[in-house]
Amino acid sequence: MTMNDPFDDRLRAALAAAEPDHGDSEDFVRRVQSRLKRPDRRRALILGGAGSTGSAVAGTQLEGFFTNPDLLPTDGVMGQVFAVTSPETLAAGVLALMIAGFAIILRRTI
Repeated sequence: MTMNDPFDDRLRAALAAAEPDHGDSEDFVRRVQSRLKRPDRRRALILGGAGSTGSAVAGTQLEGFFTNPDLLPTDGVMGQVFAVTSPETLAAGVLALMIAGFAIILRRTI
């Protein structure tokens, strides 16, 4: 490279044009604080979607879990619930609880 390289001149001009004005620090602080106060809705939706997808996958596995008699309680109220309801109903109930949990969490973050 030479000292009079046109690329260096263009780079210096681009950096000078992009350099922010630090004259009004109060305005800068206000801009940064307003960005911090605003929640990132896209991030919340992406995380919520990923969590819901994981819940759906887990929900499909629950039916197999609820059909295994060795893993289910046989005494007390839970034993009666498992005896009366079908595995599909139990899996749908657990999945509904997971979705409700995500809805509560997302409502607080959005």
